[in-house]
Amino acid sequence: MNKKQIIIGTRGSKLALIQTKIVIDKLKKIFPQLDFKIKIIKTMGDKILDKTLNKIGGKGLFVKEIEIALLNKEIDLAVHSMKDVPSEFPKELEIAAIMEREDARDVLITKNKKRLNELKIGAKIGTSSLRRASQILALRRDIKIEPIRGNIQTRINKMYDMDLDGIVLAAAGIKRLGLEDKVSEYFNEIDIVPAVGQGALGIEIRKNDSFIREVVSKINDKKTEFAVKAERNFMRVLNGGCHVPAGAYAFIDKNKIIMIGMVASIDGERLIKVQKVGSVKDYVDLGKEIALEILEKGGKNILREIEGDM
Repeated sequence: MNKKQIIIGTRGSKLALIQTKIVIDKLKKIFPQLDFKIKIIKTMGDKILDKTLNKIGGKGLFVKEIEIALLNKEIDLAVHSMKDVPSEFPKELEIAAIMEREDARDVLITKNKKRLNELKIGAKIGTSSLRRASQILALRRDIKIEPIRGNIQTRINKMYDMDLDGIVLAAAGIKRLGLEDKVSEYFNEIDIVPAVGQGALGIEIRKNDSFIREVVSKINDKKTEFAVKAERNFMRVLNGGCHVPAGAYAFIDKNKIIMIGMVASIDGERLIKVQKVGSVKDYVDLGKEIALEILEKGGKNILREIEGDM
């Protein structure tokens, strides 16, 4: 070990900082001699809050500036929510570790603790995620979807300011912020298929930095790594980003990997889900197989229509 201080790049939200501290705490237990310093980097996704992600460029908006800092050697590693990391990233960089996954589910928060099926006819739900919106509409055609962005507390506040009946958020963020008491309903991963990588934290490094790779490899969780890589391969085959209502969730059970993938039309009228079980050693292929089957079952037409509308 020849480097004493390691600079970690992250977004500046309360959740991003909590997640970075989770990483630091894990690393400190293994490498007490190392000093970790946080460098906050504001991303385009943090700056533009009045437009939905699919209108301003999708997932890369939360990582691009951080990756530039990594390439410029201003930071040694970056902590990302894996659901924000695009399928492709600069060839000089790599995800060197994926930590054990938090809860991958989505949650509903309502003013009066009502579940989705208890909300009034025509209830207004806030979300800017096409994936969440399409699946909510598939469950309840009468729901009115209202675009809403910002950090978790901002979105909770907007529920009241915009007179919404509820909002849909990722369970992982709610739990990391200690806001579980606000949750009205946890959606299972089949009813509302999560975003690819949801609930998992990834560590991005420069490929040629063997020292940092050695350090972060100690906190990699193999089960989460295989599951998230299968999900990301699903999305890569679909060639989908934030502008596509698609999701995937995989988990490892002994030597098996169980995975579900989903593509929907924006209005939720057409929803294609495919679930498969495979051998853990074939985890990458499973994501591809599910994506190809969905495309064959009508997903290709749905995606083509969405691209045409953008």
